[in-house]
Amino acid sequence: MKKILFATTALIATASVAAAEVSFSGYGRFGALNRDAGLAPALDATGVYSRIRLQIDMTTEADNGIEFGARLRYQATSFNGGGTINAFNAARFHAKAGGFEVGVGNIQGAIEWMPGLYMGTQSAGIGLSGHTFANLVTNTNGAGYWGWDAYSSGGAGAAAANGVEIKYSAGDFGGHLSYSNNPVSGVTRTGAHISYSFNDWTVALGYQDSNAAACGFIPVYGGAAAFSGPNCEDKVVVTVGGKIGPANVGLAYADNNGTGKFALTANVDVGAATRVDVFVASEDGVFGGESYGLGVSHSLGGGASLEAGISKDGTILDITTMDLGIRFNF
Repeated sequence: MKKILFATTALIATASVAAAEVSFSGYGRFGALNRDAGLAPALDATGVYSRIRLQIDMTTEADNGIEFGARLRYQATSFNGGGTINAFNAARFHAKAGGFEVGVGNIQGAIEWMPGLYMGTQSAGIGLSGHTFANLVTNTNGAGYWGWDAYSSGGAGAAAANGVEIKYSAGDFGGHLSYSNNPVSGVTRTGAHISYSFNDWTVALGYQDSNAAACGFIPVYGGAAAFSGPNCEDKVVVTVGGKIGPANVGLAYADNNGTGKFALTANVDVGAATRVDVFVASEDGVFGGESYGLGVSHSLGGGASLEAGISKDGTILDITTMDLGIRFNF
């Protein structure tokens, strides 16, 4: 990803003064999207989907070598002429030294940041838009419910819940601990994961404890809450990812407070510029089902690519999604 750097060096008086840096990066994506929600026809829609994201990263280094920084995003999303979100999010702040990093505010979250949780695609899911992210083993009781702390691109995230996290890495080992306490809802979350890489493989184990009473359901791209299921925020998650021949493969499983879900993902290059991605997932429980998806990404050069996908989310609303469009990174 290309970045534009601005060094604030105007006040440098001695060699001991370090320059601060501000970098801008992001992406745009646009195209056609069709959604068929079998059990909720009011959510059926066909139209133009678009998103623009601008990310601002700010860092400076103190005389003692500690890096201080912040991340801020502006995001605008639109689908079918409605559901538009145009907003700056809440910032994530950090202090970093050696292998340790402390973050506060709109934190990344230990479960969210687990290696192997997301697909290695441009959208982190299938196709141009990611569809309903049914490939996530932590996403249960219907599509679109994020029952764990994650960096919010268009909102406050855990910044509204006193979010704090500690990350550590040393060689092939990684660890992450996060905590949030929402003063309005009273929901607290404690998450952790550890990971280890060897040869072409990475394994990770994650855990989250939450006092949430239930899991709500919020359909993708807007819409009113459809139902409330049992607490799915207590989680144990295992991921394994690596290479088998020409394919990158991943296997993940999560126990979401009694609701089990597994997913198998894979991608393979079918040419110098084209990659095919697939996933299959199965969730047990009353709101569960089998989901699967197929995506194609074709590089156009210069950070641009043609993205397409089709998926079937077999959970409660039985959503079929198709999209096709262009993504460009800057």
